[in-house]
Amino acid sequence: MNPPKSQGMVEIRWLDSIQSEAVFARRAIRRGTRIAAETPLVVVPPVPKEKELSTFCDEIYQAPDSTAKIAELPIRPLVKERIKKDHYMNQQVWEFYKAKRWIDSKGTLLKGKKLHKTIMKTMDLCTIFRTNSVHLGPEGRYGSGLFSLYGRINHSCVPNTHNSYNPTLKRLTIHAIHDIKAGDQICVDYIGDVCRTRQQRAFSLYNTWGITCNCVACTDPQINRLRCRMLLLDQAMKQALAAYECGASTQPNFAAIHGVPRVTTAAKALRTTKELVHILKAQGLHGTELCRTLRECSKYALDSGSPDAALQYAREELQLEISLIGKETSHLEADFQGAKYWVKHIRALITS
Repeated sequence: MNPPKSQGMVEIRWLDSIQSEAVFARRAIRRGTRIAAETPLVVVPPVPKEKELSTFCDEIYQAPDSTAKIAELPIRPLVKERIKKDHYMNQQVWEFYKAKRWIDSKGTLLKGKKLHKTIMKTMDLCTIFRTNSVHLGPEGRYGSGLFSLYGRINHSCVPNTHNSYNPTLKRLTIHAIHDIKAGDQICVDYIGDVCRTRQQRAFSLYNTWGITCNCVACTDPQINRLRCRMLLLDQAMKQALAAYECGASTQPNFAAIHGVPRVTTAAKALRTTKELVHILKAQGLHGTELCRTLRECSKYALDSGSPDAALQYAREELQLEISLIGKETSHLEADFQGAKYWVKHIRALITS
């Protein structure tokens, strides 16, 4: 067992309960603090899904020095064995070396036991990539990558940190979204969608990462009821607000025909989104879902002729955004994606 490894305000320790490493706070960390901004061990550029593994193989082939640190990243044995039995991954690795004419990155011809060992090692690295890689930007706009510290942070459905790739910095940032006490474990949300029931989350976590989560959201029936309400509200809200924005909700008998709440005014749309804000805050879910919902509140307040209320929601979104990703948001200027630019837009409308 390795001794704890310190990295700034956190340290990596072995955790017997999960038989793996975990990250803990070395000191008290205030909400909004940037815990880390780390560069990737390897980056796979944006490619079609079917080419991702072969591209990863090529990246580590071109930079063999990165493989030692990648191999240290944790992966649960059950998941590792299941993925290694994947015929598709096995085929991808063999075809990669076949295309290289069975020559490794040092120019050595691979055959017999050496070829088998190289294939097995590459497959081990591929399993780590499949379970630990992070999308860089929305839907992998900038590709996907592996990170040393992030790869050791465990999951919670009620996380105390948020991770986000910042293309302005070209780093993955990790920020505290709650005050964290010294000795607390650092956790992120692997799933990225808080509007799911316990059963839905459990299925995704076990099948992808081999995790059985025992956080408060997975053990408290009252919180699970709130999550069920969030799911229903989020689904109904998305459909109802989409219908409102395109004008479909004004059709006669709309709710009866489509089974979707009828939202015919911006004021009603605002009331719907405010309920979701309330439920998210009640559970301490101060993540991107709350940011998105605050933006919707701001838009509907603006549409209903309440620019001051719209500005208030926008300012709240801005403070939340800063605590989640920091102030380096020049990559979010287009179409007012970043809260800072949305606030400026509303101020300009008020003063015009």
